[in-house]
Amino acid sequence: MPRIGWLLATWLVAGLSFGHEGHGHDDKIGGVPLADFRVNELRIPCVEVQNLDPSVDGQFFDVILDRRGNSMNFELKFAEVENPQLCQAIADFAKFHDDFEDAGDATRILVICERRQSRSKVSVNAESLIAGRYAAQIVSGASVANSALKGTEGDEVEFDFDSDPADIAEGATAIAPDFIQGTVSAKILNEAGETVVAVDSVPCLNK
Repeated sequence: MPRIGWLLATWLVAGLSFGHEGHGHDDKIGGVPLADFRVNELRIPCVEVQNLDPSVDGQFFDVILDRRGNSMNFELKFAEVENPQLCQAIADFAKFHDDFEDAGDATRILVICERRQSRSKVSVNAESLIAGRYAAQIVSGASVANSALKGTEGDEVEFDFDSDPADIAEGATAIAPDFIQGTVSAKILNEAGETVVAVDSVPCLNK
């Protein structure tokens, strides 16, 4: 995720207002970052703030910046708080698939989870695994679910957990509709039951 640091500080000093999700403001930015030179704007969704102020550190913002003249310098003109679960899911997905932070052949894990009114859905992916069979375990609150063993495809393996009957019929491991309680922790186990890679407290999307 991009960091705005001094840009947000400039915006705060300038006293520009910003919207909070869920307080009557429409989401103005979606998709990928966009540089539109027709209107000299740079639009960036899901910017994570770090090391600015405790009141905003760790939050995600959608931002719009104006180009200054014919330079490649931009000035922040708009910032709006964005859904933290959505932005974190995007960040986790990018980090999992991007080689920029690849630590050699280290095994990586990605968890994507979604809670609806009457449905829970969790996907667990791992890559850079030694060829073999693995299982996934997910935990949310007091609930625990374990998949069956599954063989790798290349160096990857993927597990789906779902409360939807159609997805269960297609091979997803069954979980209760209320399985997800805020966050999900997950781990990949080898055939000996040993943990190969794990992640704790992944925030889930709520729809």
